[in-house]
Amino acid sequence: MNKFFVVLLIALAMSGCVAYTYPNGSSRGYLMLQVGVVVRVINNCAPFVDLERVDGVVVRGLQYGASATIPMQSQPFSGSYRRMPLVAKGYTRNREYLGSITKEFSVSTRQGSKGEVWEVNRLNLPNRKGGCA
Repeated sequence: MNKFFVVLLIALAMSGCVAYTYPNGSSRGYLMLQVGVVVRVINNCAPFVDLERVDGVVVRGLQYGASATIPMQSQPFSGSYRRMPLVAKGYTRNREYLGSITKEFSVSTRQGSKGEVWEVNRLNLPNRKGGCA
């Protein structure tokens, strides 16, 4: 039992936690079991934005001017440099598709978990046109 507890403490120390401070001065901590990135996404583009990770939609209908905080943990045993994509898909008030944009966040097991801000201010369409509504 003691060996398991020591291994658990070492794993938590290596993965770390991220304390994220919001613009209004409040803060929140996130315990990460694997190294990862806590992303604060701000919608500065479309009336509504859906945010998707590889495992599915994490935020649906993020309104213009609003923000959401998304903890993204990396896959275990996937090397020391880990990448995690996040997709923002924009929609009008009538849920008509405006376009999407993908941003890839990276983290190193040597540096540990971190926090980042992503302002969604552009959307791309398949024919290379894009913009905000």
